Amino acid sequence: MGVSGGADSVALLRALVLAGAQPVVAHLDHGLREGSAQDAAWVEALAGQLGVPCHGTRVEVGAVAARRGWNVEDAARRVRHEFLSRTAKAVGASAILIAHTRRDQAETVLMGLLRGEAVLSGIPPVRGRVHRPWLDVPRADVEAFLRSLGQAWREDPTNADLTRTRAWLRGEVIPLLIARFPGLEGALARLARLSREDDAALDDLAARLTEHAPRTRQPAAVLRRHVARALEGAGFSYHAEHVEALAAALGAGETAHVTLPGDRDVTATGGRLHLRPLAWPVPDFPPPPGWTLRTRQPSDRMRLPGGTRKLSDVLTDAKVPRAERDRVPLLAVGGKVQWVGLHPPRWAVGAREAAGVAPAPDPLHTAMGEALALAEEAAGHGEVPVGAVVLGPDGAVVGRGRNTSREHGDMTRHAELGALRGATRTLGTPYLTACTLVVTLEPCPMCLGAALEARVGRVVYGAVNPKAGALGGVSDVLAHHWGHRPEVTGGVRAGEAARLLRQSFQAVRRRGQEDGGP
Repeated sequence: MGVSGGADSVALLRALVLAGAQPVVAHLDHGLREGSAQDAAWVEALAGQLGVPCHGTRVEVGAVAARRGWNVEDAARRVRHEFLSRTAKAVGASAILIAHTRRDQAETVLMGLLRGEAVLSGIPPVRGRVHRPWLDVPRADVEAFLRSLGQAWREDPTNADLTRTRAWLRGEVIPLLIARFPGLEGALARLARLSREDDAALDDLAARLTEHAPRTRQPAAVLRRHVARALEGAGFSYHAEHVEALAAALGAGETAHVTLPGDRDVTATGGRLHLRPLAWPVPDFPPPPGWTLRTRQPSDRMRLPGGTRKLSDVLTDAKVPRAERDRVPLLAVGGKVQWVGLHPPRWAVGAREAAGVAPAPDPLHTAMGEALALAEEAAGHGEVPVGAVVLGPDGAVVGRGRNTSREHGDMTRHAELGALRGATRTLGTPYLTACTLVVTLEPCPMCLGAALEARVGRVVYGAVNPKAGALGGVSDVLAHHWGHRPEVTGGVRAGEAARLLRQSFQAVRRRGQEDGGP
């Protein structure tokens, strides 16, 4: 256990010995003030009187801080933690005890409030091997216990230095507050405990966010923790305002660019964070004479079907992160951009023909066409117009299905299930990991559950299903962790799928009106 010689740690040491425990004393002389060596000798003598082992060392923390570029307080904390961990390992201790009390907790919470910290969780009672068993014990009880034993302790003279924020709070501010609010320390300690519990619950919700969970439907508190976790996972330093800006952009479905310490650019756009450099397509065809491969320039413009636009606007509309815009390859003739390496690549009007490049066939567009044909067939039988196909590993259709619920009097006869059953029969396996399910309407939870059970590698849908879709809401299927996470693409030929649905339902309403007429 860490023993500084102050009342808190001396009291904890005496209590452990009285309880029959076998503590090992660890004392670090920070070398920051005169008399620190006397404190070290005093602690060693106390340990000898109590018959417990004592491990001590001296580290010139001021020199460490100057060498590493840390402030002295941070350096002292890091050096102390390293010393206690090393000592615990050397003696085979499973826990490191620190004697912080409720007064320390109250001071820490109040300091956090004054600094504007987002979460006033204070000092944790347990962190890794470090335990603070007296964190809810009043300082007055500690001193009373020592006086009952006739035990002296050492006073750190820096506690009387009111130029130090903690000493000022302890000596000037908190006594004034306690005079008006006697339960202040307990209230601040309770605030810390509740904040830790709330923060842990919100952090758990942030950790559960899947790539499919729409950020615009998440509480702001969860998004802030989601952003903080992502930045920490990438090893980035950040400030609270960076987290707030990125989380706000995710929640609003907007774009925000921030520059973190170390000149790291991070972008939130399209409901996602972009922390690392992205891979952009390069031309897979020989450029015509006069076309130059380069990156953007300020004067670049591009002729599109709707008119000529600045390239910067094109990249903004494509939600290209700001830090990536100078990395996107393009082909240009002077300042006239002909081709941009986006996903998918963007061509200027007439540029594809000039390059002699035929439009690449889109297998998903073709597959959705077949699913739409099945949906029309379903509509012809009075069913909800939904069709589905499954593409095998080679891109060929291995399963087809359409809604047949009314036809069979079975509301589970959905298009997706029919296509999945057909694919498993064709391939001779229940697992479709290398397959793609293509369906005209966003799958309902039942159908998506079947796709997950079949381990479908990719789900592609056309129109959004706001009533029973399973790919968008907070409580929907893919917003949770199921072990298998298919790639999801929505909006393929969405207009055609939605139009077919509207026409079908309008026909149903007309028939209903005709049947109910005179």
